[in-house]
Amino acid sequence: MEKTDLIEVKIQNEALYTLKVLGKNTDELFTEIANLAEGNKGEFQQAPIVLEIENKHFQVNELAVLIEILTQNNMVAIGIRSPVQELIDFAKFAGLAVFDKVVVPPKEPEEAKPSEQEKPVPDKEYRLPKIVEGEVVSAQQEFSENSDLVLLGAVKTGGEIIACGSIFAYKVVQGKVFAGIDGDEEATIFINEFEAQLVSIAGTYKQFDVIPAKLQSHSVRIDLKEGKLRFQIIR
Repeated sequence: MEKTDLIEVKIQNEALYTLKVLGKNTDELFTEIANLAEGNKGEFQQAPIVLEIENKHFQVNELAVLIEILTQNNMVAIGIRSPVQELIDFAKFAGLAVFDKVVVPPKEPEEAKPSEQEKPVPDKEYRLPKIVEGEVVSAQQEFSENSDLVLLGAVKTGGEIIACGSIFAYKVVQGKVFAGIDGDEEATIFINEFEAQLVSIAGTYKQFDVIPAKLQSHSVRIDLKEGKLRFQIIR
């Protein structure tokens, strides 16, 4: 137990439920979780849930949908246990705890490591950006895997846009923006009319309870400078 004049930390023994996810079909997951919640006489109402996902093909957007399914059934996702680093990174963005961090398998040792001067510079595979024409509404998510994301419509409060690369939003953004989720610190975010709840690049994020006047409704470019988010007003 840790204790100071203002706080006291105790080890509690309340039950945590582990929900082991065996499939990827979100429609079937919704039905099974709804049946679980309804068929157990309130046992899972507001229950703390740890998601266990071993499927290496389970994607970030599917995790976001799964969290929303739990919320709709009055269950609370509090953490994740998974060997998939992308899921762990997204869970951290979403404020979830990470259990059993050692489950991420270490990389196999290389036979010979080249010197710093000999290390080749990896070429990034060029892919066309994903273009979203319509509006992203509350509780909706748009995800672009291994490419940039271009949004031609607005992003409403509660909507989420997520990309492995950069994000370019040509109308108002009121939701959450996650760029470079695979660790790309060169990713950039452009928002034509800034009213975002949260912006994140490669895990470095800033949440806005109140939009600063110097940013609100302005065109803003966000990138990383010396490990910190940099906000540049374009107009």
